[in-house]
Amino acid sequence: MPKLFRKILAPTDFSEPSRIAVNYAVDMAAPGGTVILCHVVDDIPLTYGYVGVAVPPPELGRKMAEEAARELDRFVPDSVPQGVTIERRVLHGSAFVSIVRLAREEDVDIIVMGTHGRSGLKHILIGSVAEKVVRKSPCPVLVVRPPNAKFELP
Repeated sequence: MPKLFRKILAPTDFSEPSRIAVNYAVDMAAPGGTVILCHVVDDIPLTYGYVGVAVPPPELGRKMAEEAARELDRFVPDSVPQGVTIERRVLHGSAFVSIVRLAREEDVDIIVMGTHGRSGLKHILIGSVAEKVVRKSPCPVLVVRPPNAKFELP
């Protein structure tokens, strides 16, 4: 595989499809290139009781970010080519918005991300961060499906 990209964004949700995509990103990095490995802590407010108070405790968000940072360290592939730098970022907010914003801020060459390959009703109910990133990204996006993903007609 040719090494073409100097700056690659590799968002992860720590799933197996993400792991596969991160490996692609590392393999695609040019000598002297950088792979920005990031995870987004979704700051969707928690609802307490029946009154619908939607304020997440700051302590919970901080703990989630700390755990994400530890997981990012464990998520780096075992074999990173010499000269390729891995940066780790923990972001807060909506996943697709945070990913697109970081891609713009860092002026990345490409985003490489995994997808769970959901289709049909599951896709409609859960949505797809990858699909939203593809629509709004300022750069090309490579979406990597797991090798055993089944294709289902909608």
